[in-house]
Amino acid sequence: MAAVVSKELMHGSRRQTLVQQVLVRFFQGEFQANQRMTVQALAKEWNVSATPVREALVELEGIGIVEIFPNRGAVLRNFGAKELREICQVRRILESEATRCACGHITPHELEKLKQIFNELATAKRTVEWSETTQEWDDYLHALIYQTCGSERLAHEINRYRVLYRTLRQIRHSKRQNVKDYEQMEENAEHLRIVQALSTGDPEAAAKAMNDHLQQASIGLERDLFQNQNS
Repeated sequence: MAAVVSKELMHGSRRQTLVQQVLVRFFQGEFQANQRMTVQALAKEWNVSATPVREALVELEGIGIVEIFPNRGAVLRNFGAKELREICQVRRILESEATRCACGHITPHELEKLKQIFNELATAKRTVEWSETTQEWDDYLHALIYQTCGSERLAHEINRYRVLYRTLRQIRHSKRQNVKDYEQMEENAEHLRIVQALSTGDPEAAAKAMNDHLQQASIGLERDLFQNQNS
């Protein structure tokens, strides 16, 4: 695994790649809550220097995944259905406001293109390729909204959790892919409603469409990732 990760590090941010690798292994059960991780061990495993590992652990601490102890490394915190609901609540608040603020700042041409794409995806045959394309355009829409919301602070806070959101979504899609079941995944239709609301120039409708979308995303994530846990 170290060799594969090292190749990925050559093509992007080492810190971001390490953050995602820790998250994936944590949510897939390879890492456990209360497990201790040291900079030296992770650096050796992933064949990188200590600096990006330290940076990755600091970022993971900032989003509540690990707790860092001076001179003792980091410990993975518990993350279950309750923590997921809390994270998703924060995301709804931030991204609903970003959508409200972005209304009127995305070009009609861009919105028409997105309407066509999400309409096609909402009615397309649900395959592995559909899943991958859905995730790509999911990233695109959410990034477009927070980048055009006009608030650097709001955009920064949303972006701070982006790797976590993307990893959770990726794992959910992977679980569905394993059983070839995408029936309960309606994010393209939800994205289409967001874009349609943005096209009308109604900030409140756009914010509500985003809130409703992220509410459904939270329900789906909890069902697929933590369905065997007690609430």
